[in-house]
Amino acid sequence: MKKKYSLSKNEIIELEQATIKEICSNVLISNNDSHLIDDLVQDVSLILLNQSEETIQTLFETSSFSFYVARVVTNQVLSNTSPFHSTYRLREAVSILNREEYDFRLDEVWYKAMNLTNDMAKTIVYLRFEYGLKIKEIAILKGVSPRYVHKVLSKTYETLKKDL
Repeated sequence: MKKKYSLSKNEIIELEQATIKEICSNVLISNNDSHLIDDLVQDVSLILLNQSEETIQTLFETSSFSFYVARVVTNQVLSNTSPFHSTYRLREAVSILNREEYDFRLDEVWYKAMNLTNDMAKTIVYLRFEYGLKIKEIAILKGVSPRYVHKVLSKTYETLKKDL
C-alpha cells in the first residue's frame, strides 16, 4: 500500500503566503491600516505555525485554509484584546493631534524617543521607525525574542504617549 504524500505545515504556510497576504491586505485596507500589512502577515504566519501539523494539513486538504486564515486575520484586526491590536494599532496618539501641529509634535516625540534612558528601548524604536525593520528582524539583530521587542515597543509607546 502506497503512502499518500502530503505537504508539511511549513510547506503549506509557505505555499499560501500570497493568500495570507491578500487576506491581510483586504481586511487592513478596509480599516485604513494598510501600512500594517507586513506585520499582520508575520503575526498570522506565527499563529499558523503554532497550530498542529494535522490541523494545518486538514484545513489545506479540505480547502478550508483560506477561510481559517480569514477568521484569524479578522479576529486579530477587529478584537481590542488581540496581540496585534495592542502592539500595532497606535491610532489614539495620532488622533489627538490636529494637522497643523502634527509635524511639530512628531519631531518632539522622535526627540524624546531618541533620548530615552533605556538603551535597548531606544535602539529598538530606532530600528523600527528609522529603518522600518520588522519585529522579527529586530529580535534577531538584538538577540532577543519577538515578544520582548513587542513589549518594549508597547511600553515605550505608552511612555511617549503620556507626554503628548
